[in-house]
Amino acid sequence: MLKAFIKSIVNELIIIVITLLLFGLIFFLFDLPFGVFFLGAAIIAFVMVIYWLVKLSGFIERENLKETKLELEQELQRVKSTQTDYQANVESYFLTWVHQIKTPITASKLLLERNEDNVVNRVRQEIIQIDNYTSLALSYLKLMNQETDMSFSKVTINELVRPLIMKYSIQFIDQKTKIHYDRCEAEVLTDVQWCTIMIEQLLNNALKYARGKDIWITFDSDTNALSIRDNGVGISQADLPKIFDKGYSGYNGRLNDKSSGIGLFIVKHISRHLHHKVDVQSELGKGTRFSIHFPHTT
Repeated sequence: MLKAFIKSIVNELIIIVITLLLFGLIFFLFDLPFGVFFLGAAIIAFVMVIYWLVKLSGFIERENLKETKLELEQELQRVKSTQTDYQANVESYFLTWVHQIKTPITASKLLLERNEDNVVNRVRQEIIQIDNYTSLALSYLKLMNQETDMSFSKVTINELVRPLIMKYSIQFIDQKTKIHYDRCEAEVLTDVQWCTIMIEQLLNNALKYARGKDIWITFDSDTNALSIRDNGVGISQADLPKIFDKGYSGYNGRLNDKSSGIGLFIVKHISRHLHHKVDVQSELGKGTRFSIHFPHTT
């Protein structure tokens, strides 16, 4: 900054030096007393130093304002870019969401128009899917907000799992999918709301791809891990590294028109916020196991 200031007053310095040289030359040619010259030069130097100090103060203030302006412009650009990305992500997701939620709504209308057996239970299943898609949308919006709060408390595995089994009981019965779960009173430290969303998405995922087969929900107290395992279609090794990516549904998802590719993305996002590691093991044609690892508590 000092170099920039000196550069800005170079012309003034040159003019003053040339002026003093001219006066010095005149004093020399006319044999005038140099004491007067040096006194005048000292007065000029003193005045100019004060002038430059005042000017330096203003220069520093202007430079600081320029830097502040630049920082604000960069921050504004960053905010605009973030807002643009946010809007694009939300629009992209909700275009998929609208397409997905139309399926159970249309199915419900068709079921109500037909005079068939077991209509009530089948409509209830579609309503559960609508409820799940709605919860996904709300969860997605909340997760897009970087200031989303987490509230940790101790809760038993049974309190997390049992309500979800009851919620999806109609689908278990209708799809003839067997659920294997033994009541577990082990306590874990987590955010109940967000952890429930994680477990529900994994359970919903198992229901999609293990239709008519078996699902096991178990808790390992040694590793503090909750596992949801099924013997359904499984996941190919090519798809496995990408299943948590947003919008990625893989080969199985393309075969299943109810797959939005958002559920597992939200699971991974929540797991990062909660610091609950989620891993997956799967083999095509043999089934899949998802595990949620809770922190150990004393």
